[in-house]
Amino acid sequence: MKKIVYLLLAALAAGCKKEKDAVSDAVVFAAGADITVKMDEFRSQLGVLNTTTGVSGGRREVNWDGVPDSVTGIKLAGDFFNPVSPGAPVGRQRGLVYAGTSDAMVSKNNFSEVNAGAAPAFAAFSGNKSFAVVNAALWPVEFAVAGQTTPATVKGFGIVVADADKSNSTYLEFYNGNRSLGRYYVPAHTGSSNFSFLGVYFKNERVTLVEIGHEGKLIDGGKDITDGGSKDLVVFDDFIYSEPAAK
Repeated sequence: MKKIVYLLLAALAAGCKKEKDAVSDAVVFAAGADITVKMDEFRSQLGVLNTTTGVSGGRREVNWDGVPDSVTGIKLAGDFFNPVSPGAPVGRQRGLVYAGTSDAMVSKNNFSEVNAGAAPAFAAFSGNKSFAVVNAALWPVEFAVAGQTTPATVKGFGIVVADADKSNSTYLEFYNGNRSLGRYYVPAHTGSSNFSFLGVYFKNERVTLVEIGHEGKLIDGGKDITDGGSKDLVVFDDFIYSEPAAK
């Protein structure tokens, strides 16, 4: 119920929200060309990769290629990467909780099953699968202790974006409770790459929620601006974030 109420409020606020000032302790890692350098710098900032529960420090990663083909192209459970039921696979318990009440999906066909006209603009960064919330242009990412329902916070969060053609459209806005820690825009990709990366680390803040905003919804069926459409449509690949810690 909490997440449903949040999404309704976010949808109402999306059209009138003012841009927030960034806090002074934020460290930004951003690239629109060869993004691997900035991704690796961000990984180093967060620490070693964790693959089990019951750890502290370090980082988590999700690149969507672990999602079985049987559940691609359909609505994906919001807790797919943090199941807590008995016998849940530890490898999927990564503390990531996204917009499960909206149509969050993974595709191995650049979302041609949702929007064939926009699909040629997209590509997967790692493997052959990518992620999108196809029926929303503003959606939340929250965190839990890996393998638990306990709400958690992170120190940093980063994301790979495919086909960000404009430098002022796709963004991450970070929150500590109701307080915005700043809105950060994803840089546009260059002609030599289809990908952009944005990661933000906070030295003295804890992040309870990340809002991801972008132009347009894939489900509306429009083309990307590079193909004559009116919106800068995007999809997403790797999520990288610090180990979620209990609030």
